Amino acid sequence: MERKNSVHTRSYKLVLVALMIAMTLIINRVFPATPVYHISFDFVPVFIVAVTFGPVWSALTYAIADAIGGILFPVGPFNPGITFTLLLLGLAFGLVFYKKDLSGIKLWLRAFIAALISLIIKLFGTTYFLYLTYGGPGGMGYFAYVISRIPNCVIFSLLVLVLLPVIQKVIIERIVK
Repeated sequence: MERKNSVHTRSYKLVLVALMIAMTLIINRVFPATPVYHISFDFVPVFIVAVTFGPVWSALTYAIADAIGGILFPVGPFNPGITFTLLLLGLAFGLVFYKKDLSGIKLWLRAFIAALISLIIKLFGTTYFLYLTYGGPGGMGYFAYVISRIPNCVIFSLLVLVLLPVIQKVIIERIVK
């Protein structure tokens, strides 16, 4: 017999995903951002959805949260390209973590893969769409803009590498049980 609050019920899934969208939105918009340097922990709720429900749900969580945030709390002009890169990042989290063995060293290896993917997506994808929207700071070209965003993207990737295993052990193992 299935419990009422089981991870597999539709209402539980919709409520948890909606809550994670709201949390992503709040985390992303609480800290002030500039077009170049924006470090946020908004990937944590997306990771929870990725492990619990898979790549499609985590991709939609990140994309919907960014679209709502861009419309309701604009930091600059809404950029669907950045929403697309976040969709890819959520999809990658789901593909790397959903229904995988997340014990011991395998969890850290998967976190490393996720950090590497996030570095590539943020450094080249997000930077490209920021460049199309704002142009390079001081009139610099795309690759100069990429170089200027390396510290931001590396810090984000390190946060992914360190926080995902911690979130897995502290939060997700309690949700899935």
